[in-house]
Amino acid sequence: MGGRVLSLSLGMLMVWLVGCAGEPLTRDWGAVSGDLLRGGIRGGMRDPWILVAGERRAVSPALSRFYLKRGDRPAWCSPRGPRGQADDLLEALRKMEGDGLNLQDYHLGIIERKMGEWRGVERAKQGLSMRGLVELDLLLTDAFLSCGGHLQRGRVFPQQIHPEWQARIVSADLAGLLQTALDLNQVGRALLGLRPPQPGYAFLRRALGEYRQMVVRGGWGSVKGARSLRRGSKGGSVERLSRRLVEMGDLSPDGGGRRQFDQPMELGLMRFQERHGLEVTGRVDSATWRALGVPLEERIAQIELNMERWRWLPHDPGTRYILVRIADFELDVVENGESVIEMRVIVGKPYWRTPVFSSKMTHLEFNPSWYIPRSIAVEEVLPKVRLDSTYLEQRNILVAVGGGDTARVVSADSIDWQGIVDEEFDFLFTQLPGPGNPLGRVKFFFPNPFDVYLHDTPNSALFEQRFRDFSHGCIRLEKSLELAAYALGKNWELGRVEEAVGAGENRGVLLPDPLPVYLLYWTAWGEEGGMLQFREDAYDDDRRLMEALVGNGGGEGNVGN
Repeated sequence: MGGRVLSLSLGMLMVWLVGCAGEPLTRDWGAVSGDLLRGGIRGGMRDPWILVAGERRAVSPALSRFYLKRGDRPAWCSPRGPRGQADDLLEALRKMEGDGLNLQDYHLGIIERKMGEWRGVERAKQGLSMRGLVELDLLLTDAFLSCGGHLQRGRVFPQQIHPEWQARIVSADLAGLLQTALDLNQVGRALLGLRPPQPGYAFLRRALGEYRQMVVRGGWGSVKGARSLRRGSKGGSVERLSRRLVEMGDLSPDGGGRRQFDQPMELGLMRFQERHGLEVTGRVDSATWRALGVPLEERIAQIELNMERWRWLPHDPGTRYILVRIADFELDVVENGESVIEMRVIVGKPYWRTPVFSSKMTHLEFNPSWYIPRSIAVEEVLPKVRLDSTYLEQRNILVAVGGGDTARVVSADSIDWQGIVDEEFDFLFTQLPGPGNPLGRVKFFFPNPFDVYLHDTPNSALFEQRFRDFSHGCIRLEKSLELAAYALGKNWELGRVEEAVGAGENRGVLLPDPLPVYLLYWTAWGEEGGMLQFREDAYDDDRRLMEALVGNGGGEGNVGN
């Protein structure tokens, strides 16, 4: 429910209250206000869409449930006007701008105007219609439920961007939470408490405030200059670069304006390169110029988009979990909020994207076989077999026909591979364990419908590349044996894992405790005491998320229900 979402608003009430348009507060407040709420809300629930000021707006079941439990009594207003809790809510709503949320999605301007009108009327000691207070009551309730829903689950459904999304979020009963908050006179505190509690979200919130302050100070200056700069370079390009590094916090304030590229400036540039996932060389190359040239407004939007991604996640990810940052090509094993294992990973190419989802790792397999997916078999293996009839034998790949219990291994030499048409390919290729197996020495399973898993790799040289998007969607691990020892627990030290691998036998082992796995796509993040990080949007997900937010008018579909 966003800027166009209102469970009941002026349009609905204009129909219902035509006979009460000028009704002063001299009649029985409880009876009349209850009638107005009951009639309007129930009418809205019969038609989930209503037109208000020419715009289609959605009706929220949570609002109807809230007033039903209250016996259709107003929550925020009395015959004397809005209570102090309305001001408490407004104060909390204004803070939501710091969360990258659109305040008009929560009717802030309309509510402030109506509150101001009431106080103006009160000062003049004039009467105010019941209709005005009932409308205000509905607006305030809808604002809490809408904003609360966005904080809990995001402004858009993550499945709009990632159809594979599976993270389980336990959402609070917003209608019940609001009633409790009203009873305890803690409405603002209750709403703010729905923010994601993780330090990473708070970090981005602070960063958003800092970057917006940069806009207030005049933004970033131009950094266009010489094609390449390094230590010892001089001139205007160096001066502009030094000012930009100061503006970004990568160089101390006394370093701005220098015209010679010295050691402090080199260190500042290296910090910038590290924060943006670039090769840390201390020299300005084309990739560094591109990162320096990203407008401040785009960086602000990038921070806001990644705050939305935080809102998609469970508030409690677990005391131990595996976090794969797809856009950063990195994996962390997190325990009690601290990273205990860090490693480089290889993820899917843009056209073989690693999906974004969460699951739980349940078991692993030493010396695994690779059941080659049909798409890879047809597109990559079959052409090589046609060129070299010994290809399958050289790589220890078995050929089977049939499926399930009826599958049987056949000799590769018995098949005329030249006559096999791609569309009619009906074979199963299985690469047995061994040095050339792409899965390496260990494979980690976490149930998912995408046949995606973590695994070792025999090609460790690729980890030296900065941009490591080489796979078909699975995640290749730099430190697979170390992860295996951690996942299996205290009875499996690294030496025992190495023995199991060295035996060469295919062996599956259950984990003593399932381990949550989160495959996430973050292009901006940071943690306490760390640096604000930005990464390239290799999968074009930032653009798609921005379009979804704009198209939803602020997240119309993902609200309290």
